[in-house]
Amino acid sequence: MNKITTLSLTIVLVFAGVSSQAQSVRDRNVIPVAVNLNQVLRMSIYDGGNIEFVFNTIDEYRNGLSGDAAGAANDATSAGFYQSSFTISSSTEWDLMYGAENATFIGVDDGTTPNTLALDNVGLQIVANGAHTLASGEIISAPTTLGTVVADLDLYPQELLGWDNTGASNAGDEVDNDFTIQWRCGTSEGDMNLVSLLEQTTIDPDRYVVNVLFELMISDN
Repeated sequence: MNKITTLSLTIVLVFAGVSSQAQSVRDRNVIPVAVNLNQVLRMSIYDGGNIEFVFNTIDEYRNGLSGDAAGAANDATSAGFYQSSFTISSSTEWDLMYGAENATFIGVDDGTTPNTLALDNVGLQIVANGAHTLASGEIISAPTTLGTVVADLDLYPQELLGWDNTGASNAGDEVDNDFTIQWRCGTSEGDMNLVSLLEQTTIDPDRYVVNVLFELMISDN
């Protein structure tokens, strides 16, 4: 009799390290982002870049010439000849230094020995036309007592406009910082020479010239 043998084979498959739960797939990238804040500091004189007072009459010698149309010693239509307008654009608080390059006006037309004229025969008043105003803390003007006094022309450097670190920032563009200088000569106002040009016996007829410097800088307050 033939004997039949049955062989049972059990196969067990083991997958090591495979979790029964699916894992999430992630990928990471990086995009560098930088912010570069460059300093903006710019002054632009858009009107009255050259001022020249011309005296032709005794009344002008006696009363002077002024860029203040409201109280001008000369007629109001001439006041615009003696005004300088400028704007300041700055991304941070700023100060504006100014002053004459020389200690006196120098005569340029008469003789080999130059005549001189005292700086205080010329004065100025400042008017704020923009959103930043005087007496608000944003803008200060020590020489003109916040625009209320006529200051005499001084030797450089003097702080004409600035920030006192108590009010809002004076940083801004030309809409914020727009100013007019109303120049005058021989009017004996404020801190100016109190003696009229007519009564100053040491003055000789001549063309007297001085450069007035302006330097815009970051406020040190």
